[in-house]
Amino acid sequence: MKSAPNSVTAALMLILFIAAFWFAFAVITALGLNWSLERTGSYKWIMVVLALGAVLVLAGMAFFLRRRNRIAFYLSVAFLAVLAVLTIADQVGWIDLVTLIITLAALVLLLKDRQWYLQQGSPRNDQP
Repeated sequence: MKSAPNSVTAALMLILFIAAFWFAFAVITALGLNWSLERTGSYKWIMVVLALGAVLVLAGMAFFLRRRNRIAFYLSVAFLAVLAVLTIADQVGWIDLVTLIITLAALVLLLKDRQWYLQQGSPRNDQP
């Protein structure tokens, strides 16, 4: 059995870290602790739903990427690219820059190891 390269594991960890960030953002916003969204009414709840949607997509990406799903690879690259663009589409603060750097790092690692993700067969069926 051929194990995943360390950079694949790092990419998956970064994707899960990004998911954890969006989950924390959703909880903070839902509790009204986000000072920039505390009085925006329904907009706050739209942001919570979008953040939770991002969490589900990111977790699904990590799950299917680990199984070398070709479609998941392409969708993950597209999703992370869109996420990076949207991160800088609004006011950019230090937390946005940190999120952008982590998102771009995950994207670069995905692209670096694209051959591993796009190989035929699952990691359990690889020959040494």
